[in-house]
Amino acid sequence: MKKFLLYIFFVFTIFLTILVVSCVYIFLKYRSWEKEFESNINTEYLIDAKSIEEVDLDERIVKFTLSLLDTESLSLEVKEIGSILFTTVDSYLGEEISLKKIYVEPSDKVWNIYFKVGYQDLELWFSFDINKDDIQSAQLYTKYVYIGPFEIGRYTDLVSLINKGIGESIVTLNENGFVGRYIENIELLEGGIVLKGSRY
Repeated sequence: MKKFLLYIFFVFTIFLTILVVSCVYIFLKYRSWEKEFESNINTEYLIDAKSIEEVDLDERIVKFTLSLLDTESLSLEVKEIGSILFTTVDSYLGEEISLKKIYVEPSDKVWNIYFKVGYQDLELWFSFDINKDDIQSAQLYTKYVYIGPFEIGRYTDLVSLINKGIGESIVTLNENGFVGRYIENIELLEGGIVLKGSRY
């Protein structure tokens, strides 16, 4: 009996040690990544609650919607898209969870979007990519989801849930005519996004 208890204690100690070492490793790796990431941020593409007050898209959206042309384009800069994302995501978060910042890394056909989310004293960077294939369509999709440097998309259904949400949002946008036009194409560019819409 004594040997059995010693064996159980030994196994438990090893398990606890592995758990503690793993937690310390994850914490240190995240903090190291966060420090490097934040030091390389281009502040031009960093959005917070204060910076969204500086963005006003109403006039351009109205012009896009009411244009008499059969096909019209609407160009949105990176910070403008970030402001829309900040407002939208923040409205869906609960009272205990707060959106601190959004950072966008734009490039042609692929954007990386980072969200700094706070819960009580804990703040973490979440991120995912937005991709657009080289065809004329309004379809966007994601491949990866991360917390800091750790990919979590492969262990969860987050990638498929995000892709489903993007697809349904575009369908809803077109079916309900929220912008007064049918969105035919979305271009992801290094300097912003271009929407191409046709009249219903």
